[in-house]
Amino acid sequence: MRSRRFRHLAVPLVALVVMTAVAVVLVGQLTDGLDGNRRASGHGTALVPAATGAQREALADAIRPVPATPTGKLRFGLGPALDSAQTSTLAGDLDFYSTWFNGPNDLDFLRRWKADLIPQVYRSGHGIHLIVWLDGTGSMGTLSTPHGQACGRDYPLSSAFLADARELASIFAGPADGPALYVTLFTEFQTYPCQTNSWAASPETTNYYLTLKDQYLAALQIFHADAPNARVSLGWGGWQQRWDDPVIGGGKSMLPYFADVMRASDFQSFQAMGNDPNAADVRDMTAALGQYGPVMLAHYKSESQATWESDMHALLSGDAVRQLSAAGLFAFSFMDQNNINASPDALALTRGALQSHGVHSPL
Repeated sequence: MRSRRFRHLAVPLVALVVMTAVAVVLVGQLTDGLDGNRRASGHGTALVPAATGAQREALADAIRPVPATPTGKLRFGLGPALDSAQTSTLAGDLDFYSTWFNGPNDLDFLRRWKADLIPQVYRSGHGIHLIVWLDGTGSMGTLSTPHGQACGRDYPLSSAFLADARELASIFAGPADGPALYVTLFTEFQTYPCQTNSWAASPETTNYYLTLKDQYLAALQIFHADAPNARVSLGWGGWQQRWDDPVIGGGKSMLPYFADVMRASDFQSFQAMGNDPNAADVRDMTAALGQYGPVMLAHYKSESQATWESDMHALLSGDAVRQLSAAGLFAFSFMDQNNINASPDALALTRGALQSHGVHSPL
């Protein structure tokens, strides 16, 4: 089954209380003692040791609830960057702005936003949604991990990524009692190994995913420790429910292998970006991920305007929003404004959906 990935263009990424004592200890347990697990890499050498079942259970006890959303309503976001969303004609109807981190080079740009734009967005009453997409970062190849030999993208498994995650948490941190910082980590992560979309396509694939889960839990704890308003999720590609291959843990059968980290997450995320209709994917992924917690459609668009308009009618009109909300969907973020601004009718369709079904934040 071929994934429906969208390779994002390189754009400037203007994208509660402090962690409990138990969680702070876990950060140390997940990130200390790394010298025994080193490999050569331009992105850093250390890998986190494997997380234990007890650690994962303790993480699940530290979940931060997402802000309450009435049944039948959604929190709408817009990307691809904070500045473009902030100046959109739809800004007053949005609950949060989405922005991207595609690799270490983006930190130079994001650092300049720490003192001005990011606090400004929070003061306006809007949340921020940080999407971390790393399938284009680092190199593909064979890796040594705490779980054994793996094959896939190196940067997501590196100590350098965890160091960058700590800086990202510092850059985007806001007050614990202010608007939320939503974090979608490793969006489309099914594509990061050499063999995609299946848990057991090979031993190297399984070991890659096991290590990625450990990295995810370590990064989740970093955001919890350093960003009091952060809520963190694992980002699925929205195509995963389209087929099933239980023998190798592919398609629908892949989700249970990530149940432990999803139960430790504050919410769940997926994307939908097909040129063919996305409405069924959105419904199916919401139902599947809703078993583990509140669900966000993290980045939605289509290169087909006809598909986009059909999806909008199917997902955001009539009783559809109430049904999605009842299944667990609490947030819906448009990846960019291309579809929205394609015509006056498309803009009016979007504005009507946001005003009818959205939870609005004040400007």
